[in-house]
Amino acid sequence: MKAVVIGAGVLGASTAYQLARRGVDVTVVDKGVPGDAASAASFAWLNSHGKEPRNYHDLNVISMTEWDAVARDLGKSDWLHKQGNVDVVDNAADAQKLMNRIERLNFYGYAAIPVPPRELGRIDPLIRRKDAYELAAFYPGEGHITVPLLIHDLLRAARDVGASVRDGSNVVGLIDHGDRVCGVVLENGDRLDADVVVLAAGAGIGDVMKTQGIDVVTAGTPGLTVTTSPGTSNLTTMLHLPGLSVRPDTSGRLVIRSSKSDTQIDHSTWTLPDEAIQELIAQTADGVADVDAAAVRSERVQIATRPYPLDGLPVAGFWDGVPGLYVMTMHSGVTMGALMGRLAAHEVTTGQESSLLDDFRPARVIAKAADGVPRFDPYAIEGEKASQR
Repeated sequence: MKAVVIGAGVLGASTAYQLARRGVDVTVVDKGVPGDAASAASFAWLNSHGKEPRNYHDLNVISMTEWDAVARDLGKSDWLHKQGNVDVVDNAADAQKLMNRIERLNFYGYAAIPVPPRELGRIDPLIRRKDAYELAAFYPGEGHITVPLLIHDLLRAARDVGASVRDGSNVVGLIDHGDRVCGVVLENGDRLDADVVVLAAGAGIGDVMKTQGIDVVTAGTPGLTVTTSPGTSNLTTMLHLPGLSVRPDTSGRLVIRSSKSDTQIDHSTWTLPDEAIQELIAQTADGVADVDAAAVRSERVQIATRPYPLDGLPVAGFWDGVPGLYVMTMHSGVTMGALMGRLAAHEVTTGQESSLLDDFRPARVIAKAADGVPRFDPYAIEGEKASQR
C-alpha cells in the first residue's frame, strides 16, 4: 500500500509514523518546514479538563496516556513533560465554575485537586500568591509537549522504516481515477501516486478540498506563543493565571500567551507589536516570582492560524463520497495526536472502522452542510446557539 500524508504537523507526523510501522510506503508532503505552522505556535498543552462532551473528553484522556507508549516505542521522551498544571481564578463566579469543573472531572475519574490560594507555594514556590485569588486547581496528570522535538523524532522513526518526507512542497491538487482519489499533484508538477491520501493539513485543509469541489473552512482565529530568552525562570509547572498562560521550556525559557495578545496581532505584517510583547512579559513577571521583566527578552514569536472545525470537535475518517481521501482536523491536535495517528493508520490499513471515532466522522459535517451550514465555519454553531436562546 502507498500513502501520501499531506501536512507534517503533529497529526500528520504521528499518522505517517504509524502507517510506516505497519509496512505502508509513506510519503509525507508539507508546504513548509515540518511542524512550523500551527504545531509550532501551539501552547502544546496536554489536557482534557475542559473537553466536552464526555466522549470527546475520553478520547483526549486516552491520547494523553498513549503518548507514553509512543515515547517507549521511539526510545526517547525528552519531548514529553507531565509536570502538572495549575489553574487560578480571581473572582467568585469563576471560583464556582472551577469548583464545578473539579467535581465533574473527579466524577469522570480525572485528577483535579482544589488548592486554596495560600497553598500555591507547595505546588511551586515561584507562583506569586495574591489576595485577589479566590481558588486554584492542580491537575497532576497534565503537562506539555516540545512539539519540534516530537515531530523530528516521529519523522526520523518513519524514515527509518522507509518513509520519505518532502518539505517545501505545496499540494495544488488531487489525482482522481473515476471517483477515487489516487494521489497528489505538487506545485512543481510532480505527481505522487497513492492508494490513499491522508489530509492532515490543519487550517489549510480547505485549499486541498476545493480541488474536489468541496467548500470547507477549518481556519479559526490566529493565535500566538512567545518564547522568552534562556534563564528567564526556574518555574517547574504549567500555569493558567487570570488572563495569562505560562509553561516552562528548555534552558529556563518560558512559553507565554494570552487571549489579549492574540487580539494584538498585526495581520498585515503577521507580527506582534513590541509593546504587546513587553506587556505580556510584564504580566508574566507579575505572576511568576523570579521573572525580571527588565531583563527578559522575547526569543521567538510564533503566530499561526489555528484549525477549528465546525463545532470545535474532531473530524476524522474517509470523506463520504470521495474514496481514497482520509481527512483529519481538530483543535487539540497536540493532545490528540498519539491516539488519532494510531486509529487513522489502523482504519487505513485494515479497512475496519474504530468505534471510538463513530461520533467524529466527516458525515457529521456533511450533514450540517445539508442542513444549511455550507462551510466549516467555526462560528456557525455559536450562531445556531444564539438563535435558539
